[in-house]
Amino acid sequence: MNEKSRSEPFPVGDASFSRVVEWVPTAMVVVDREGRIVLVNAQAERLFGYGRDELLGESVDRLVPARLAGHHPTYRASFFADPHSRPMGSGRDLFARRRDGSEFPVEIGMTPIEAGGSFMVLAAVVDITERKRQEERFRRVVEFAPSAMVMVDRGGRIVLVNAQTEQLFGYPREALIGEAV
Repeated sequence: MNEKSRSEPFPVGDASFSRVVEWVPTAMVVVDREGRIVLVNAQAERLFGYGRDELLGESVDRLVPARLAGHHPTYRASFFADPHSRPMGSGRDLFARRRDGSEFPVEIGMTPIEAGGSFMVLAAVVDITERKRQEERFRRVVEFAPSAMVMVDRGGRIVLVNAQTEQLFGYPREALIGEAV
């Protein structure tokens, strides 16, 4: 593959592009600058509980919880002002909304794509409900362990302590987290 072909994305309407998106094992949603959904794959249909015909041409805000939808146009405008591949919502918990109105935690990776001379965003959406459950389970195990427990990052800074650590050392966790060991 030469350098030129690598730098030119498939047009959204291109059959090859659509086939690739369809067979990706992750929910994929293509959205234009105005926030209209222009392409979804079968995994997105399953994840959100909508049929493809119910999503195409609709606002992507349909997939955003109502409590967060007011901010979404600003975030979308920010992406299109500086379109490059990146995770969405770095440092924030993200949530999506299913057809039945239920919310679920997600990770979203965004990639700009070009179609007809304008940029769109290809969003890969991953349901992280199970991971969040496991993280909470781990947190509870640590919190209620009978021994003092301290978790330290690679830089030697405390990132987690439990109640027994607070009791043993006499410091609240807020005073310990972020400190060097």
